[in-house]
Amino acid sequence: MLSEYLEKKGFLIADFLTALRGVIALCLAFILWEGKTIFDLFMVLIFAAWLSDCLDGYFARKSIRPGNLAEADGWIDWAVFIITLAYGTVLGHYSWTFFGLFVGTNILSYWLSKAFYVNQVFHFLYILLGFRTVWLESVFWRKFFILWVAGVIFFKRQRLKVQIREFLDGWESLINSRPKN
Repeated sequence: MLSEYLEKKGFLIADFLTALRGVIALCLAFILWEGKTIFDLFMVLIFAAWLSDCLDGYFARKSIRPGNLAEADGWIDWAVFIITLAYGTVLGHYSWTFFGLFVGTNILSYWLSKAFYVNQVFHFLYILLGFRTVWLESVFWRKFFILWVAGVIFFKRQRLKVQIREFLDGWESLINSRPKN
């Protein structure tokens, strides 16, 4: 019964979670300029965004059709990653030159390749840079992050195989400068 419901209506839940992540991204963009004073709030919102990302993908794959916001999902993820890197920059862990070059390289690589898989490569790099910020800022959030990653690997191990393939395809597309759609 539940599986039938998810098959027919799972896309609505996925769309809601994608929209929620978009709102979280706007909140993150608004508060990032407050610096270290809002670190815990920023981290709670980041993990809420990541949780909504994990769950929206689950519900989308259970549904028989994509939701109305399915195409926006990756772009909202990208916005969250850029905002996270900007926050690390505000905290002084990266220079604004590095930020501009990194994001600019991401945009240029995507534009030249026309392959969304190229963004998968950069998504992974954004996550590593975000983790570095967490590692430098807070022992508590560092431990939380490690537990989160372990949980994601465990619960998403089948999907992770697909994402690793997409990551590798992204590198191939980036190196060969040809679309991999």
